[in-house]
Amino acid sequence: MNRRRFVLSAAALAALPAAPAALLAAPATAARFERGLLWRIERAGVPPSHVYGTIHVADSRLGELPAPVRKAFDGSKSLLLEFLADGYTKERFLEAAMFADRQTLEQTIGHDDFERALEQLAPIGLPREFVNHLKPWGVLLNLRASGAAGGEAAAPLDAQLAALARDRRMALGQIEGVEEQIFTFDEFPMESQVALLKHALVHRAELEELGRRTLEAYLARDLAAIWRLREAYSARYPEIAPHEAVFTKRVVYDRSVVMAFRMQRELRRGRAFVALGALHLYGSRGVLALLEDDGFKARVVY
Repeated sequence: MNRRRFVLSAAALAALPAAPAALLAAPATAARFERGLLWRIERAGVPPSHVYGTIHVADSRLGELPAPVRKAFDGSKSLLLEFLADGYTKERFLEAAMFADRQTLEQTIGHDDFERALEQLAPIGLPREFVNHLKPWGVLLNLRASGAAGGEAAAPLDAQLAALARDRRMALGQIEGVEEQIFTFDEFPMESQVALLKHALVHRAELEELGRRTLEAYLARDLAAIWRLREAYSARYPEIAPHEAVFTKRVVYDRSVVMAFRMQRELRRGRAFVALGALHLYGSRGVLALLEDDGFKARVVY
C-alpha cells in the first residue's frame, strides 16, 4: 500500500471542482482585495505583520520565494500556517479518509466511475483494494496529485516556508488542527461528495486546464481572475452548483472566519508571517476584510 503518495489535508483544495458563481460574485466593496498576494497588516501599538496568500500545488515556477515575500519573511519572528502535518496527523487523516465499515467506493459511486478512479489514480501508485476503501472526498483530494505525478515541480510554498522557519528556529504554529481538517471533509454530505467526484472523473481534462489557468492567475497575483475562472466553469455545469455551494461555504467561507479570528493572537504580538491559501484573501468575506472589520489595516505589498 503506497501511503507515502496519498495526499492529505485541506492543503489539497485545488484538486476539487470550482465554486458556484452565486457565491463567488464580488461586491463592489471588495475591489481593493482583488490583486496582491502579500499584505502588510497594521494596528496601532504593535509592529506590523504580513499575510501571504499561497497556492497548494508543487510547480517549478514556485521554487523560489519572490523577493518582497522573502524580505517580509526574514523580518518576521513567527510563522503561522494553515496546517502542519507530522507522522500522527498523516496517519489520522488517512484513517479518516477511509470507510470504517464494509462500505466500498465501488458500491458508492458505481462500477464505471470506480474504474475511472482507479485509472486516474494509477500514477501515484494507489492499489485497487486501497482505493476501494477510500471515501469519495479521499479520492477527490488525490486527483490533482495524480495529474502532477512525474512532472517538474518544487515543494509547495507552505512546505518551503516551514523548512525556512525551522532552519531559522522561528516560532512555528498552525491555524487548524487535524481533527478540524478532517471535519471539514468528513461531514460533507455524501450526496455532494459523490456528485462532485463523478463530475471530476468525467471532466478531468477540463479541471486540469482550470488548474493550469488558476496557477497562471496566481503567478500574476490576480485574485479576482482566480474567482472569475471558477465562475465561468461553474456556469457551464449548473447541475452540480448546489453541491459546489456546500463545498464553498464549508471549505472557503467558514474556514476564513476561523482563520481571521485565530491569527489575531500572533498579529497582536507583531512581526508575524501568516501563510494561507490565496482564495481566503479575496472579497468581502475573506480574511483581509474580516481583519479590517476587527480594527486592523491591510495594505498590499506584492
